[in-house]
Amino acid sequence: MPSEQIASLFRQRFGFEPTVIAIAPGRVNLIGEHTDYNDGFVFPAAIDRVTVLAAAPTDGETELWSAQVNEGELFDAANIEPKQLNGWAKYPAGMAWALRQDGRSPVNLRAVVSSTIPMGSGVSSSAALEMAFGVTWNHLNSMGYSNSDLAKLGKVCENQFVGVNSGIMDQMASAMGHENRAMFLDTRSLEIEYASISSNLRIVLCDTKKERALTTSAYNERRSQCEEAAAIMGVKALRDATISMLDEHKDKLSEVTYRRAKHVITENDRCVAFKAALEANDLELIGELMKASHVSLQYDYEVSCDELDKMAEAAWDAPGCVGARMTGAGFGGACVALVDKDQVADFESATLAGYKKLTGKVGEAMVCGVVEGARVLL
Repeated sequence: MPSEQIASLFRQRFGFEPTVIAIAPGRVNLIGEHTDYNDGFVFPAAIDRVTVLAAAPTDGETELWSAQVNEGELFDAANIEPKQLNGWAKYPAGMAWALRQDGRSPVNLRAVVSSTIPMGSGVSSSAALEMAFGVTWNHLNSMGYSNSDLAKLGKVCENQFVGVNSGIMDQMASAMGHENRAMFLDTRSLEIEYASISSNLRIVLCDTKKERALTTSAYNERRSQCEEAAAIMGVKALRDATISMLDEHKDKLSEVTYRRAKHVITENDRCVAFKAALEANDLELIGELMKASHVSLQYDYEVSCDELDKMAEAAWDAPGCVGARMTGAGFGGACVALVDKDQVADFESATLAGYKKLTGKVGEAMVCGVVEGARVLL
C-alpha cells in the first residue's frame, strides 16, 4: 500500500496527519526450517507482501486499527506486561515491552496498519508487524538501534511476551532483506551472506489455504526435544552435532527425539549445500535439496500436513518447477517453489489443478518479488 493510502486511512480514523509511516516485509524461507532455534543456518528472502504502518504519538493509551482485522486491544506502552493481551495487538505490545526491557521508553501511539501478507500462511506476518512497530518507535524516540538490533528485540518479544520459543530468522529476514537477494543467515553469529537468485528463476508461494495450526505447545515441544538431544550429545546446540555423533548416541535417545535431531542436523547440511548450488546455478541439486527438506520435515520433524504434502507433490510434477517444499513452521500454510520464469503461468495452473485433484481444495499461487527490509518511509 502506497504511503498516501495508509496516510489517508490514518486521517479517516483519527482526524489528523500521521507523524511516521513505516513498512516491513514478510518472508519466505527457501530452505533451512526449524534450524534457527538450534543455532543453525537458514535461507530466507524478504518478499513484496508487506505490512505498512502509519502512526503518531498520543498522550493516551496505544490505540491500534487494522484495515484487515479492525481494532486491536488498547494498551499502555509504559506498563504493558506479558499475558495481558490475546489478539493481534500482542505483537506491537510485545515490542514495546521488549524495548522497555532494554532500557528504552516507547511512546504510546495511535496507529493504522494495513498488510498484504497472507495471515496464517507461514510467511511471517507477525514478525513484519513487530519490525514495523520496531522501526517506528526507533525513529520516533531516536533510540539509535540498527535493524539487526530490532530483530533481536523482536525475538525477545516472540519468546518472552508472546510465548513462542522461536528463533530469530523471521525477524532478521523482515529487518535485513535486500532487493533481489536471499539471505544465507548464520543464526548463531547473525552473519549474513546475501545471495543473488538467478534472473531466470521466480519465487512462487503456493498457499494451501489451510491456516497454519502449529500451536505454541507443539512448537515448544519440538524445541525441547532438540535441546534434549543436544544435551545428551554434549553440545551447545544441534548446530554443533553431526550425523555420526547422533548415531553414536542413538541408544540414549528416544526414537522421536532421534528423528527430531536428525532433521535439524541434515537440514543444516542441506542449507549449506543449497548456498553452493544457488551460486553454481545447479538447478538439479537445488531441486533435490528442496525435496529432501520437505520429506525430512514430513517424516522426521513431523510438522507437515496432508495439504502441504499434496501441494508439494503437485508442484514437483508441474512444468517449470526447479524445486519446492513447505515453508514456515508447518501444520498448514504454504509451500515455496523456485520456478523457470518462462513457465510460471503453466506452473501455477498445473500446481493448483493438481492440488485440487489431490485434496478437493482450492489453493492460491502468487509470484513473490524480493525486497528491502523494514524501514521508515516518512
